Amino acid sequence: MGYTVVENRHVTGRDYLLTVEAPEQEAERVEPGQFAMVQVRSRLQLDPLLRRPLGIFNLEGNRVSFLYRVYGRGTKLLTEVEAGSEIEVLMPLGNSIPQRGEKFLFIAGGIGIGGLFLAARRFKEAGKEVVVLYGERSRENLSGLPFLEEFGIEHVVYTEDGSFGKKGFVTQDLHSYTGFTWVACGPTPMMKAVKEEAARLKVECYLSLDRRMACGVGACLGCTVETVNGYKRCCVEGPVFRAEEVIL
Repeated sequence: MGYTVVENRHVTGRDYLLTVEAPEQEAERVEPGQFAMVQVRSRLQLDPLLRRPLGIFNLEGNRVSFLYRVYGRGTKLLTEVEAGSEIEVLMPLGNSIPQRGEKFLFIAGGIGIGGLFLAARRFKEAGKEVVVLYGERSRENLSGLPFLEEFGIEHVVYTEDGSFGKKGFVTQDLHSYTGFTWVACGPTPMMKAVKEEAARLKVECYLSLDRRMACGVGACLGCTVETVNGYKRCCVEGPVFRAEEVIL
């Protein structure tokens, strides 16, 4: 379906914010943790043919935003899409982050904040206690920080080089949050560390996984995830899985 681009702006480092106007019926169906398959060029340009999976970062009325990082040709081309043009978007896809419990710790590594921010905002607005641990390599990469501040979401920032917040890794203080339900999204080594610490401390934990996808609807089997119950499709059974279920 063609969505009108409202804005597509540089935030910081290699990160951009894409906002589109969605049909009301599509926006109303969005749940925290879901994603979209987004065409990386205007509707009239078909190369690259395949869409890119992007976590739904924020939702304001019918306006849906995606915080994305430039990694290759596809995301580089996406930065060139101009406001007023139309792109193809398939959404919302995948499962969502369970809202059981009253205290949530969101652990975001790098651009993983793009898949967790909406949940942190929605859960806070629902009266739940929310803390976001947000880790990056350096200050210049903290594209999600202005949004956490704007919406008054409690957060702790970690940078590997110590240029902002606490120096070190986003996983180093997890033991201080044993009374929370953990939800993590980020690089595989970070997710593995979160999974292991959650198991050690016997904490309920969910992982939002990022996998390369071709279709986003479970047909191509290109995004399978190994679990204790066999292989599952990240785009349909995921992207959110219980940590103890996933084999990393």
